[in-house]
Amino acid sequence: MGIFDFLRGSKNSKSENTENENIDSTQKSDLISKKEFVTKKIADALDENKEIILTDDEIQKYIQQEINDRMSTGPKFEFSSSDFDPLFPEASRILVEHQQGSASLLQRKLKLGYNRAGKLIDDLELAGIVGPFDGSRARAVLIPNTNQLELFLQLGKVKKERFNQFKKHILPLHEELISTKVKELIKAQEITEENELKEILKQEILEKENEKIEKEKRRQLKNQVRKELIEEGFLSNLNESDLKRAPISQEVLDRVWNRDGGKCVKCGSQEKIEFDHIIPFSKGGSNTYRNLQILCEQCNRQKSNSIG
Repeated sequence: MGIFDFLRGSKNSKSENTENENIDSTQKSDLISKKEFVTKKIADALDENKEIILTDDEIQKYIQQEINDRMSTGPKFEFSSSDFDPLFPEASRILVEHQQGSASLLQRKLKLGYNRAGKLIDDLELAGIVGPFDGSRARAVLIPNTNQLELFLQLGKVKKERFNQFKKHILPLHEELISTKVKELIKAQEITEENELKEILKQEILEKENEKIEKEKRRQLKNQVRKELIEEGFLSNLNESDLKRAPISQEVLDRVWNRDGGKCVKCGSQEKIEFDHIIPFSKGGSNTYRNLQILCEQCNRQKSNSIG
């Protein structure tokens, strides 16, 4: 079992007193020995006259933490009860004693206002003493008794002292390495973000191009269907472009009328006569005298959109 497992315990486990009643004398002695060992280690670590010596593993861990902190835009946290409200230790003892993670309990016991009690609860959650918000119920208390709480608080001070030792004496020796690593990571992150942006833009371009191709296919298909309907006689050969073309001058109409004798040049009928483009306007024909003729409605429909 690690030190933190020993200190934190489990919310669902029974109290220490109940456990001690169910274990034999050998186990009880072993448990006491462990507590004494941890307590002595903490006392040694907090001894101001004793030199703090960090292990290689600790140094590598702190270097990585420093790199992560410089890369991260979020808040940086290294637990120590001194980082919080002055009432933090007393508030933590009250909640552990009562095994109830309640802001209202702190308000009653410490004579606090709602805002300060709520902030203390947030700090206790951040430190790992109480669990997260759980609706209308009180938060779970994650440390089962005050003995383990005191060890937990002392360990927080130990970690702070050792981290301060790293920051003061060891970090300057690795500054160049850390700065280089951070620059490499930032560059790699920028490349990754740029590639992700490229992929997004590529998809946007492809989607627009596919949309453009689809519109062109629909336009061509629509023209084909329209042509078939005209050839089958369901539609007039007049289309939207015909309606937008310049009107034929009255002078040209008079000349065509006089030339064709006011009757259909195909069948000679003088009923329902129309002016027709010999070369259709849609195929480049113009409104000139030579490109116009008179046809009756029936001959004009039979001609459809063909030349002649």
